[in-house]
Amino acid sequence: MKSRRIRSMTIIISAAVVLSLTSASVYAEQMNPIEFSVPVNLTQGASAVPAVPFANPEPALSDGPREAAEVQAFLDQLFASSSIKQKAGAVSVSVVRDGQVLAAKGYGIVDQIAKQPVSAEQTTFRIASVSKVFTAAAIIQLVDQGKLSLEDNIEKYLDGFKLTNPFNKPVTIANLLTHTTGFEIRDPNNSNFLFEPAAPAMALKDSIFTDFPPVVREPGTSYMYDNFASRLQGYIVEKVSGEAFGLYMANHMFKPLGMTSSSFTQTEDLENRLAVSYDAAGAAVPAYRLQPNPLPEGGMITTSADMARFMNAFMNSGKAADGTVILSPESVKAMSTYHMSIDPSVPDTTYGFEAPNPVQTKGLFTITKGGDILGFSSLLWLMPESKVGIFVTYNKNGDLRDALISAFMDHYYSGHTKDIGDPGYVQQSEEELRANFEGLYKDLRTSALVTRVTAAGPGKLITFDIVSGRHEFKQAGKLLFIDEAGSPLAFKLDDQGQVSYLKYPNPVGYAAKTPAAAGFPDIPDNHPFASYIHANQSIGLIKDDPNKPFRATDTVSRAEFIHALVQQFSLPPSANPSDFKDTGGSPYEAEIQAAKEIGLLTGTSKGNFEPNRPILREEAAVVIERLLAAVSGQQTPRLPAKLAPGTDYWAVSAVSLMVNLKLYGPEVSTAADGFTDYGSKRSLNKQELAVLQYSLLFPGSE
Repeated sequence: MKSRRIRSMTIIISAAVVLSLTSASVYAEQMNPIEFSVPVNLTQGASAVPAVPFANPEPALSDGPREAAEVQAFLDQLFASSSIKQKAGAVSVSVVRDGQVLAAKGYGIVDQIAKQPVSAEQTTFRIASVSKVFTAAAIIQLVDQGKLSLEDNIEKYLDGFKLTNPFNKPVTIANLLTHTTGFEIRDPNNSNFLFEPAAPAMALKDSIFTDFPPVVREPGTSYMYDNFASRLQGYIVEKVSGEAFGLYMANHMFKPLGMTSSSFTQTEDLENRLAVSYDAAGAAVPAYRLQPNPLPEGGMITTSADMARFMNAFMNSGKAADGTVILSPESVKAMSTYHMSIDPSVPDTTYGFEAPNPVQTKGLFTITKGGDILGFSSLLWLMPESKVGIFVTYNKNGDLRDALISAFMDHYYSGHTKDIGDPGYVQQSEEELRANFEGLYKDLRTSALVTRVTAAGPGKLITFDIVSGRHEFKQAGKLLFIDEAGSPLAFKLDDQGQVSYLKYPNPVGYAAKTPAAAGFPDIPDNHPFASYIHANQSIGLIKDDPNKPFRATDTVSRAEFIHALVQQFSLPPSANPSDFKDTGGSPYEAEIQAAKEIGLLTGTSKGNFEPNRPILREEAAVVIERLLAAVSGQQTPRLPAKLAPGTDYWAVSAVSLMVNLKLYGPEVSTAADGFTDYGSKRSLNKQELAVLQYSLLFPGSE
């Protein structure tokens, strides 16, 4: 039983590592620890939009899909492509326009044993964060009925609970809907997955008040994709309606729309029809339930045929085919209007939807919602002005949806383009750009996602981050820049007119500009490691007391090294008993066990870890090699490096990787003959750890 639990935990924890380093492949994809993202190339910048292996059988259209036969032929050809088939084994898709279902089709097989074909009506899928659209719609229904106000302070519905909020501004229902609460991050993690059939599920109310986040940013001023805000919406639906959330959704959303295969409760019938998901090795992902039960931010199960019913009703001003009204026209408009934008050209959120990458929209108004959960990915893409919608869901985590949307928009909306920004704007000088924009920007949700911004000439910026690599930008407005692929980089000013946030590598959230480092009394600016130590202090990787000496040459223990990586990449500690005999007295025991479970370390002889022994540089390199393999989803390139003697055979590939990716600082030297002395046998010290942690944020950059 323990081996199954560890394997299940390993799947989730590995996902958390990946997601701490990756964001959406395209603007539709969310960054959730229960959600996956496309693996990142660690040495090259990721493309904003993946290549689509599809050639149109007929001349591309320009006014959208109209004929059912043509749409179905388009989908058939796309999903017959071998490159598309590799992206998922079971796919279900629906396309609607102006009340008509143009396509509702399944492709592939439900599972590899029974070989049952996917049915758009019968095969169910987990749609993850697309669930948030329905949770938001439930809130808006209650606003329609006068039972809620968007301006209500949420404390009104919290049973007397008072938020920790240092700002003279309440968190409102509207803040919940637009993900502008200012809450400290509270994301789902491995504890939200129940792999044991008999394990009891936590109740929704208990999950809310067990770990209610404080408000750490002024409400309404910043956008951060907020799972807790959506969960809280579900609880407020319960409080206001008097019905359990799952029952409310069944009675007031699914039944009126005829969505007979949709639920936030994992019934036996829906579970039996659920597509089986497989991991990269071809093994079936273990069956699981979610907690709390229900999970408003990501627990919905449905079919593509049911989603077609919702899409048509939503774009018919909230009215179902039989005339049943689920939302007022005014509420549909509110859910279709962007209420938060970092820049007029770069919107963030409606009530329930997010903005797609403008590169993919062909300049047409679009609202979207993507979702990823263990073994499943989905996307809802709506174009309200033409009443066109497309939904896709499949049994694998990856970018199939991006390929579909790119092909769909290229085929049906050729010739539509729209430049963003202010074409008459006068670019700023390099000096102005340096003064206004240069610095480090830390993502509000993911501590390992830090963007470095530098000026590169008049009207030009360069960014580097671990998600998208290096990109160059041309100025298109006072606070707006455009990269090589046409994707925007936008900045936001605070009340004092200083740049406070940017939006780029994480499409569903902002990154905050980090303050200048406080420094340490023993680390002057001319210290050889000062730039690394000060940068890490600025972004919060180093939390030592700035009033005391840093003691840069103190050695780092094996336990401290694991702790530093676990904290940097937001890896959740394990709840399992330790596999090591000697970690019981370590404050980092649960973190060491988590690292063990995802394969970052194996320990030493006789079942020990030796947590207090200083870690050797070559040992640290092996852990990093395994970490990068977990992040990328594949083995890192084993390129040989010219290493000076002194590295054990088992660490040569890891040390070569460190040298090739330049994950080192002034402590490493290269001789005239090209051989690099990595110092493999030396103990790692604090200043060298600072270099390593900083370099991991920007691997391979110059």
